[in-house]
Amino acid sequence: MGERSGAPETEADAAKLSLGDLNRFISYAKYRALHANLSASLRKSAMKRLVWLEAQRERLHGVPAPDRGRF
Repeated sequence: MGERSGAPETEADAAKLSLGDLNRFISYAKYRALHANLSASLRKSAMKRLVWLEAQRERLHGVPAPDRGRF
């Protein structure tokens, strides 16, 4: 089978990442959530992932997460 992407799945995984790595995963999630041509359910999943990653960045590195409201 193929290798996994290395993207964080848990808070412990996120804690192992540097700020630069976390920003890279956030950039990819932001692209998927806002610009990729996805179905509504995949877009919603991508947005949830983006919000979770931004919350982890705020918790671990103190970078304020934007208020994305309800999606």
